[in-house]
Amino acid sequence: KIMCMKKIIFLDFDGVLNTEHNQNMLMYHGKPWKDKHGAFFDSDAVAELKRIVEETGADIVIESSWKYLGLEAMKQMWSDRNMPGNVIDVTPSSASDNLLLNADLDDVDPGRTQWKGVEIASWIADNLHEEARYVIIDDEYVILDSQLPHFILTNPYDGITPELADRAIKILNG
Repeated sequence: KIMCMKKIIFLDFDGVLNTEHNQNMLMYHGKPWKDKHGAFFDSDAVAELKRIVEETGADIVIESSWKYLGLEAMKQMWSDRNMPGNVIDVTPSSASDNLLLNADLDDVDPGRTQWKGVEIASWIADNLHEEARYVIIDDEYVILDSQLPHFILTNPYDGITPELADRAIKILNG
């Protein structure tokens, strides 16, 4: 029996898909910069996300602060904006009991805001029971040290670049 390995992209929006460059260009040209869902995403960054999804078959879990609008709102935006890939979930808003029972507290650095890293670890503890591959794409260093091999740091000016997409594909495809 062939086991299909699950692949997950933990995705931030601001500074990843919603870039400073794109917002600046839209405002400079006097074009609309948002819709009912929020700020428009950079088409170049979206094209790179599409390439990651197409080359890896990974599903998307949203770890952006936009997740507070709810999973249904995120799925609706994905559909309305014709975004690539399949949004399957959002990370929890706090650590789960499952994570806390099995947490390695040495992994948490009190001097750094790692709530996103904890939420991602919590989602993984609750949802990924078999061997899985994942990447975390964010413009802020908000991860746990153990997540570093899976982490891709974007520059908020240009978000997901071809080089970063190549790295994500390499991590997800092994």
